[in-house]
Amino acid sequence: MSRWFTALAIAMLASLLAGTVLAESPESAPPRKSTRKTTLTYSRKIDAIIQAHLAGSEQQRNPEIDDATFLRRAYLTTIGRIPNLEEADSFLSSDASQKRSALIDELLDSYGYVSHQFNFLADLLRIKTRLTNNAPGEPYIDFIKDSLEQNKPYDQLVFELLAADGALLERGNGAVGYYLRDRNMPEDNMSNTIRVFLGTRLECAQCHDHPFDKWTQRQYFEMVAFTGGINYRAGDSQQNYGKQLRELRKKIADGDSELDGNIAAAVRRTYQATTAGISGTGTGLVRLPETFEGSHGKPNEVVSAKEMFDGEEIIDVSVPSEPRRKNNKKNKNRKYGKRINGAKEIGSREAYAEWLTNVDNPRFAKVIANRLWKRAFGLGLIEPVDVIEDSTIASNPELMDYLTEVMIEIEFDMKEFFRIIYNTKTWQSEVTRTDIVDVQQYAFPGPVMRRMSAEQLWDSMVGLTVDSIDRRADLANSRLAASGRVNIYDYYEEVKGKSLEEIYDSVAQSFKDRGMMINGKSSKEMMQKSMRSESQKMAKQERRELNRVMGKMNKQINNARRAKDREKMRELMIMRAELVSKARSRTQKYLRASEMQSPAPAKHLLREFGQSDRETIENANTDPAVTQVLRLMNGFVDSTIGKDQNSVMTRNVLYADNENEAIEAVYLTMLSRMPTSSEKRVWRKDFREDSKTAYTDLVWTLINSNEFIFVR
Repeated sequence: MSRWFTALAIAMLASLLAGTVLAESPESAPPRKSTRKTTLTYSRKIDAIIQAHLAGSEQQRNPEIDDATFLRRAYLTTIGRIPNLEEADSFLSSDASQKRSALIDELLDSYGYVSHQFNFLADLLRIKTRLTNNAPGEPYIDFIKDSLEQNKPYDQLVFELLAADGALLERGNGAVGYYLRDRNMPEDNMSNTIRVFLGTRLECAQCHDHPFDKWTQRQYFEMVAFTGGINYRAGDSQQNYGKQLRELRKKIADGDSELDGNIAAAVRRTYQATTAGISGTGTGLVRLPETFEGSHGKPNEVVSAKEMFDGEEIIDVSVPSEPRRKNNKKNKNRKYGKRINGAKEIGSREAYAEWLTNVDNPRFAKVIANRLWKRAFGLGLIEPVDVIEDSTIASNPELMDYLTEVMIEIEFDMKEFFRIIYNTKTWQSEVTRTDIVDVQQYAFPGPVMRRMSAEQLWDSMVGLTVDSIDRRADLANSRLAASGRVNIYDYYEEVKGKSLEEIYDSVAQSFKDRGMMINGKSSKEMMQKSMRSESQKMAKQERRELNRVMGKMNKQINNARRAKDREKMRELMIMRAELVSKARSRTQKYLRASEMQSPAPAKHLLREFGQSDRETIENANTDPAVTQVLRLMNGFVDSTIGKDQNSVMTRNVLYADNENEAIEAVYLTMLSRMPTSSEKRVWRKDFREDSKTAYTDLVWTLINSNEFIFVR
C-alpha cells in the first residue's frame, strides 16, 4: 500500500468537501507594535510589584513550573485546548533558550487564540446563533471573530458595538447584533453595557434609587437617554411595511396567487430578517417611567443624557417643551408612552461610545485589565469583576493601577496584554492548590488551579479525535425562513430594497424551481423537506465517496492480517486513520466549540459541562456533577476516542513499536508529559496481556484524572 493512494484519496475528499466548513479569513492581524524587550519590561515590572506584595505578607512566589506543565498551561490558556502529540514532542525536545516566549507568540498568532477568545466574548456578550426569532446571529459572530483575527483594539471593538447602525445582513455590519441582542429593551441593554464594560451593576436603579450604591433612578435613565430614539430596523425599511403586508394578504385571499397562503408567513419572516438592523443616531432624550419613584424627578418627565460619574452633558441636548395636560377625567388614565414630540437625532449614541471607551473614563481600562488578568490567572484582582464601587479596593492596588496603565499604553491590544502576562515569572509559577478562602487576601504567588471550562474540555477531546481543528467554520450559510440554506450576505444583496411582494414573487419562483409546489402542504413543511433532502443528499454523497475509498483500504488491511504481516497492517491502519481524520475534520460533528451553534444544543456535552446558555452575562460554570461522569462513560470518550480505530489517539499508538512506546504516546498525547517509571510498570503488564483493552482502560483513566481535567 503506497502513500500515493492515501494522498489521492485525501485529495479526492478534500475536493469534495472544499468550502463546506472553512470560511475566508479577514485581513491578517497587523504586526506587533512592541518589541520583545518592551514586552519583557512590562512583565518584569509586574513580577516586581507582586514580589514586593508577597514580601509584605511574608510569602514567596510559587516554584517555577517545568516545561511540560508550561506547555499544557500555555495551550489551554491561550488557545483553549491541549497540545497534540507532534506539538508536545516538538516543544519538549527543543533546547532553544527562548522557546517559551516563542511558543507564546506562536499560539497568540494562531486561529486557536481567536477561537478561545471568542468563547470568552460570547459568554460576556451573550452571543447566540439566533438573536431573535427572525434575526440570524451569524453576522454578529462573524464580526467578533473578524475583529479578533484582525487583533482589533478592545476600545475600538467596543466603540463599534455601541455606535453600530445599518442592516444586520450587510456584509461586515454584524456589530449591530449588540443592540439586536436586547431588541426593544434599551434599559436592559444599557444595564448590560455598564456591567460588562464598566464593571458596575445599575439594574437596581431602574426601579428606584440604588439601595447599596450612589446611583439614583434619574441617573439610570439619563444613561438610557444616550440611546433614545433607537430603531431596531435598518434605515427606512419599516416604511409602508404594514401597508405592503395588508396588500399581499389581500392578494392571496382574493386568489390572485398560485401559492398557499402559509407561504406569506415565511416570506414575512425572511423580510424581517433582511430588514433587521439598527437606525437612529440617538436623540439623547428619554421619558421617565409612569412608575418613577426616584428622589430626583417625576413620572413622565423628559430627561436628557448625562454621563453617570460626573453628571456632565457630553453632548448638547435640548429638551423640547411639551404642552401641559389638562387635569380632567379624559387625560387621567391616558399614558404618555415613550414617544417624545420634538426629539431630534443628534448623534448621542456615538457620544456615548466615545465617552465610555475614552482613556479618561475611570473604569473602562481597569475593568478589561481585570477581566483578562482573571482569564490568565483564574482570579481577578477585583472580585466580583462586575461589582466595582467607589469603595472597592483591589487585592493588590498598585498592581491593578499598573495593569490599567499598561492597557492604555499598549492601546488596548488584548493580544499584547496576554503576551505580557504569559511572559511573567508569576504566570510561569506553580498553581496554588489550596482553596482561596478570602480573595481579597490572595497575593498571587502563582495562578489558581481550576477545572477546564466546557469549551476547553470539548476542544481537547475533539483534538484527540481528529486533526486540524484550529480552523474557522463558514457560518454565512444560514437558514432563512423562506429561502432555504443560503449565503445570508449574498441573499441580502439580492433582496435589499425590494418590496414585500417582490420578495414574495422571488421566493415563489424559487419554490417552483425546486419542485416545492405541493398542494396541501404548508410552506414550512415543504421548506424543511427541501432543506433536509438537500443536506441529506450532500452528506450521503460524502459518505459514499469515503466508504468507497475505505472499502479498498479495509480489503488490503484484511489481506495483511491473513498474511500475518503485522507491519504492513499497522501502516495501512495508520493511513486509514489519517484519511478518516481529514474527512471528519470538515464535518459539523467535530468542530471546535467556537464554530458550533452558540450555545450548543441543550443535551450536548458542552452544556452538560457548564457552557453558558447565553441568556445572562457570564453564565458558564465549571462545577462537577455525577451526570458528567455518566456522559463520558456512555458517550464521546468511549465511542469516539477509546474504541475508535480511526481516532488521532489510536493513530498515535499505532506508531508505537512496543508497549513502552504505546504507553508513552498516550501520556504525551493526553497529559503532555512522559509517564513515570512506576506508571509504565503498572500499565506495561496490562498491555502485554491484552493491548486493546489496556489501551481503552488507560485512555479512560487519564481522561477522568484530575491531571487531565484541571488547568495546572
